[in-house]
Amino acid sequence: MAQLTASGPMLPPKYVDGVLVVVGNKVILRSELEENKKQMELDGRFLDPQTIECTTLEQLIVNKLMLHQAELDSLPVSEEELEFTIENRLRYFKSRIGSTDQLEKYLGKPIPTWKEEIRPMMREELLIQAMRNSILRNVKISPQEVKAFYDSIPMDSLPIIPTEVEVAQLLVIPSVSLESKEFAREQLEAVRKRILRGESFEKLARAYSMDPGSKAQGGLLPEFGRGEMMPEFERMAFKLKPDTLSPIFETDFGYHILKVSKRRGEKVVASHILIRAENTTEDISKALYRIDSAYNLLIENKMLWCDAVKKYATAGDKFMAYDKGSCGFYQDMRTGMQKMQFESLPPDVRKIAEKMKPGEVSSPALINTEDGRPVYRLIYVSEITPPHTANLVQDYSKIQMQADNKKRYETLQKWVIAHRKVNYIRFKGKSLECENLKSWENE
Repeated sequence: MAQLTASGPMLPPKYVDGVLVVVGNKVILRSELEENKKQMELDGRFLDPQTIECTTLEQLIVNKLMLHQAELDSLPVSEEELEFTIENRLRYFKSRIGSTDQLEKYLGKPIPTWKEEIRPMMREELLIQAMRNSILRNVKISPQEVKAFYDSIPMDSLPIIPTEVEVAQLLVIPSVSLESKEFAREQLEAVRKRILRGESFEKLARAYSMDPGSKAQGGLLPEFGRGEMMPEFERMAFKLKPDTLSPIFETDFGYHILKVSKRRGEKVVASHILIRAENTTEDISKALYRIDSAYNLLIENKMLWCDAVKKYATAGDKFMAYDKGSCGFYQDMRTGMQKMQFESLPPDVRKIAEKMKPGEVSSPALINTEDGRPVYRLIYVSEITPPHTANLVQDYSKIQMQADNKKRYETLQKWVIAHRKVNYIRFKGKSLECENLKSWENE
């Protein structure tokens, strides 16, 4: 991100654009290198500037080789896939940088301009990925290869695996009665009529809105663009004319009215008032009865955990990152596996799980979702693996993944070596001091 000085933001250094490397019929420009270096920095790779430059440039050369072959092979890329990729990249950058304004300052241009400029690059990235998939399509790792990989690791170099667990949760979110929903809608309709009669939107938002993030600001939300809000909210925001009041509409968070104060291209500044239907005592009692039924069947060994989740858990995906399809098991974000380090569990779950034994189920507990909704939860500890030296019996999946990654890397390296021998590669202008690039330029 651009640093601030006493006189204002310090802009990124400007470079005179030009060709750095010719790869076959492709060229790598200085501007392309700088753009890719930014991405590596955004990815949080804390390397020194020279290492970043040399690593990035080598990867660009590999990518140009793959791009050249992908075009020769006529690998397809659809417009839908391209648009989806651009939006995903935009969301990722925003999550790293912050607000839209901060991102535009970092990029040095408006988002719509950036999207159009990056489109050809994104198309090339998709072609490169298609080529990579084609190269690795037939790569398979056998049990014999996994064992050979493991045996190649010196005993004193085998890692110590910390305590690992497999932990799941069963969530029951109380349903909201139709009467409660109707009452919430009527409340918001009354507020809307008062605004239409001339009362202050901001004042009424402070008094009645149930959104803790915007209530104190009179309902004002941070500026947002497409893909940042819930679909129903976004559709209303982008079709509403400035300074007009929306009809009541519903999202998973409740009922809203919305007022747009400014719209600039793909960005909107808006305020809203949220009224959420509340659970009645009867709603809570029904949820408690439901989770008690699951709990009793589990502790009496009359039902398996996965069966209980499928039968008794209610929708919690949008609020708790909860997946009934995986039986409610937490998953390691890096590997996608159910077995994960104990310290990676959410703190409140870890506090419960550390007192449990494998096969145990916790008593029903009432907690709250991120937006304040009540939810009942059971915690199930399926397995606990004490600290140990990595071995094929307990850690086969991890070792298999490492062996597979090594085989894929070696397969790509063989492809690159073969193709760089038959393609024209020349460095132009001032030579870069990069040890990793000295073997690239053809003799």
